Amino acid sequence: MTESEAYGSMIRDWVFLPATEPGDATYGIAPTRLDEAPECRVHHVRFDSLVWYNRAVRRQAAEQIDARGLSSFVLVGFSKSGLGAINLACELGEHVVATVVFDAPVARTKLPPWGTGPFYAGDDDWLADLPMANAATLKQTLPQSHRLILISGEGFHDEMTTFSRRLNELKLGHV
Repeated sequence: MTESEAYGSMIRDWVFLPATEPGDATYGIAPTRLDEAPECRVHHVRFDSLVWYNRAVRRQAAEQIDARGLSSFVLVGFSKSGLGAINLACELGEHVVATVVFDAPVARTKLPPWGTGPFYAGDDDWLADLPMANAATLKQTLPQSHRLILISGEGFHDEMTTFSRRLNELKLGHV
């Protein structure tokens, strides 16, 4: 058994954070099971509408996760929920053994225009949650055993690359 197989076999619970309105399949639908790992359980955090993961929304997500009674899990986010996943991983500590982030706005210094108004008052509030601006805090906060997996796509490739370089400068392991 390889190290990755052994590590993967220990992680039974995967928590997916939503990135779109309920029922919006524009970017696909989060899986209900992992075909390659049928022993794993998939859990979904749910909101009644589109959200950006500011502190209040992260608190609601944490309450939903806590209600499931999971001792350890992988946290998965796409786009805006990827941004939330990174911040939640820091806030939830050792319960989050790995964070998978797909193509997220992790390095832009100006508040994005895509429905952020109800969640962030302006650039300063945005920067307070921005992983790029808080990379040193990530290094101090995430447990050394935590696995951070960054997967860039077309939407935020440059930001994900910039963030990865910053993490490399800080010697914060990630793939």
